[in-house]
Amino acid sequence: MKILIVFEIYFVPCKPLRSLKTVLPARSTHEQYQNNTMMISTFAKRLLPALLASAFACSAQAAITTIDLGAAAGYSAFFYSNVSQVVDVEGRLAVGGSLDTSGLSVGYRTPYGVTGPSLVVAKDVKLVNGDIFTGPATNVNTNATIGPITEYTKQAGYGVFGGNKTGSSGYHNLQQQANVIDFGAAKTQLSKLSSDLSHEASNGTVEAKWGGLYLTGDNSSDLQIFNINSSQLSNLYLQDIKVGASVVINVTGGGTVTFAGGQDGQLQALRDRVLWNLTDATTVDMATFAYGTVLANNANLIGTGHLEGNIIANSMSARVEIGYEPFQRFGPAPVPEPETYGMLLGGLALMGVVARRRKAAGGA
Repeated sequence: MKILIVFEIYFVPCKPLRSLKTVLPARSTHEQYQNNTMMISTFAKRLLPALLASAFACSAQAAITTIDLGAAAGYSAFFYSNVSQVVDVEGRLAVGGSLDTSGLSVGYRTPYGVTGPSLVVAKDVKLVNGDIFTGPATNVNTNATIGPITEYTKQAGYGVFGGNKTGSSGYHNLQQQANVIDFGAAKTQLSKLSSDLSHEASNGTVEAKWGGLYLTGDNSSDLQIFNINSSQLSNLYLQDIKVGASVVINVTGGGTVTFAGGQDGQLQALRDRVLWNLTDATTVDMATFAYGTVLANNANLIGTGHLEGNIIANSMSARVEIGYEPFQRFGPAPVPEPETYGMLLGGLALMGVVARRRKAAGGA
């Protein structure tokens, strides 16, 4: 007879540790029984604390390991509902409701090689005058500087809509095509992202001084997080951020959130890695020249300023200029799906079979 002791350790949210199995042979003498008991006691005293420490370390890990804007990542402006009055979007524009505007210029800084529509409207479209552009015909970096870009000839692009086209200028290439983007799924994913980010603890310091708000990093974190109130969103200065790090600025407070005053320090240099997370805002007033991506899932965008970044919001009813500055995804590269590995292994196996057959044929 043998004594089989099996420890199954599971910790959430970490992956389960492998089972630990200790097989102790039963002995007939009292001394051997005592030895077995001592081995079990030693295991409990030495190994279990290490396992508990590992569990604590797992639970202490930051919940956010990836910041991925999903379907919105390919657009300078991404709205779930209606958009009106918009006149300048340097990248691509996606509208989950209807679009009604005049004089819109959209898509002229779209990257080289993009073949999809520069304008996506899920419902009705009314586009008077203006132009729809796409990326350059040659391999030019459309994001070399903050626009406008003049190094290449602007190429005509096209838009798609899922409802009706009424009152639009006849020269626009607008094609009827529904369900290009699943806006509902996008909002679900991005709302969860916003909520998760809002619960992250700050690892930077926030200090009001010299007429502004100074956001100071620790020069070591890959993801630098600041938590501020919407009343503080003016005359901002960002400093001491590690090279290559991403920055999340959680802005609490509902109602109207206004971007005003200057934005200095590292904000311009890190504009493709700064994410403003406005979980509770119902209106975003862009009243200045701001840098970074604004995530405001429940807000309507208004104002007359300029955003050099992306905007993700519920709607828009203003002439805010939206530049082209794609947010750089934070986190490890996406892991291939199991099916991808299966196809790869299958291909390697097939190559092996072909190679063996060729070798056999050559030997014959």
